[in-house]
Amino acid sequence: MLTKTILPAACAAVLCALSLSAAAATEVSPSFDCAKARTGAEKAICANPQLAALDASIAKRYNEARKSLDSATAEALLRDQRDFTKVRDDAFEKPFDKNKPVEEIATRMKHRDAFLASLDLGERKGFTGRWRNISGEITLWKKPDGDILYEGSADQPRTGSWSCNVEASGKAKGERLQVKSVDTKGWVLNQKRQGDGLVVEEQPPGAGASGPPYCGANGTLAGMYFPIR
Repeated sequence: MLTKTILPAACAAVLCALSLSAAAATEVSPSFDCAKARTGAEKAICANPQLAALDASIAKRYNEARKSLDSATAEALLRDQRDFTKVRDDAFEKPFDKNKPVEEIATRMKHRDAFLASLDLGERKGFTGRWRNISGEITLWKKPDGDILYEGSADQPRTGSWSCNVEASGKAKGERLQVKSVDTKGWVLNQKRQGDGLVVEEQPPGAGASGPPYCGANGTLAGMYFPIR
């Protein structure tokens, strides 16, 4: 009778241990060494399995993209990733809801993971399509008459203290596209293809011009944008 009583308990203990081992095996570590975690965001990621899994996914997608992109665009993605990390850390230190810092960085990390997953790593020719970076997105359509319609929007990625919105059109000449509209009030948006990316430069109408009229104070659409599906 003693044997019959002990064996089920022993088996239960073994099964419990196996179950715990399996659960531990499925836990995903973040992309960095938690023993060296410095910022509040990094410590929160190490303490939260879901955040750790998100961090690992972001790192995996980012590294895969860097290997696929040309060197100039890969370098721009590195800067974009650094900007994201700063935004993530700032969001944890100064969340909009002071009681929910983990929820805020979780949202930002999910958006970043989705952005990296949406990157179009195939060869893209010309200008048409969607382009995005941490601040904004540009969409370009080619009309039957050859003109290219341009829609651009951007926001300050942390606080949203400024935003940009513009619709314009123009014609592509080789690897360059110049667009303008009534809304740009003399400003010209110069686009050029550089490797796998799209570089946007803002040209003011003359010396002494204030910021672009389609943006709030200190706002800009300038920068490198990455192809997305």
